[in-house]
Amino acid sequence: MSHTAVQDELRRLEDKSLDGQLLWELENGFELSPRESQGILETVKLLYRERPAEKTGRVSLWVVKREASVGKPLQELEKVEVWVTLHAGQEDLEAYAQYGHAGLRRQKILRISEEIVEQNGVATQEDLARLLGTSVRTVRRDIAYLLKQGLRVITRGVYSDIGPSVSHKVVIVEMFLNGFVYSEICRKTQHSAKAVKRYVNTFGRVVRLYERGIKDAEEIAKYAGLSTRLVNEYLELYSRLGQKTGCQQRIKDLLEQLSSRPAYPGADKSGMKKGLPAGEEKP
Repeated sequence: MSHTAVQDELRRLEDKSLDGQLLWELENGFELSPRESQGILETVKLLYRERPAEKTGRVSLWVVKREASVGKPLQELEKVEVWVTLHAGQEDLEAYAQYGHAGLRRQKILRISEEIVEQNGVATQEDLARLLGTSVRTVRRDIAYLLKQGLRVITRGVYSDIGPSVSHKVVIVEMFLNGFVYSEICRKTQHSAKAVKRYVNTFGRVVRLYERGIKDAEEIAKYAGLSTRLVNEYLELYSRLGQKTGCQQRIKDLLEQLSSRPAYPGADKSGMKKGLPAGEEKP
């Protein structure tokens, strides 16, 4: 199939996706600009992030609980039910268009393994292979490839050996702060530009809330629709690089860019809770 034919097929799939349907309705039914429509789409996704079981493209599975003892047979270990994003709509289509089947599969391995950890579970390589309809050997090869790029996949074996690892989202944001441009980050991590920009903007929202006086990670997580674990990792990154020359300017530029947007649903553009004076932003 020619490159043009592949692009046409991806465009048709995108138009059929829920993301594409909503964008079409906003642009044609409500006569909004593409930029306004995309902004509404991102807001809708943020609002529904706290209701994982109701999102299209997600599936549930039972995995070993994160703190389960090591050394016991797998069938004797405590399990937990988790929901993971098997299909991320437009974002996955873009990753496939840029990096093919292997690149999309690697992006899913990173995403799914971290979603499981954030829900107090941990995946085995067999869990990932079953979800993705591939072999354990292929998953193992993908994990080795990602590790060479500095991206560690959190599986039960890795968690048992070295404990929790830093999220690949934090690794990507750190690359951005250290001066990598989006195209370089996308190529190195095989992520779509949309995914990379979302990670960077989410880091910026966390920093904005922190600088506005919301210091508690759990409270920031609630406002931003993130896990407390990821918020803590973003705050640690900010503490480590926030005063570093170069990184400091990139953070400043990012915050200025985000200043025209609410930091979370229900906030005004300053990042404060609507209806509350400065210094009284907590609910």
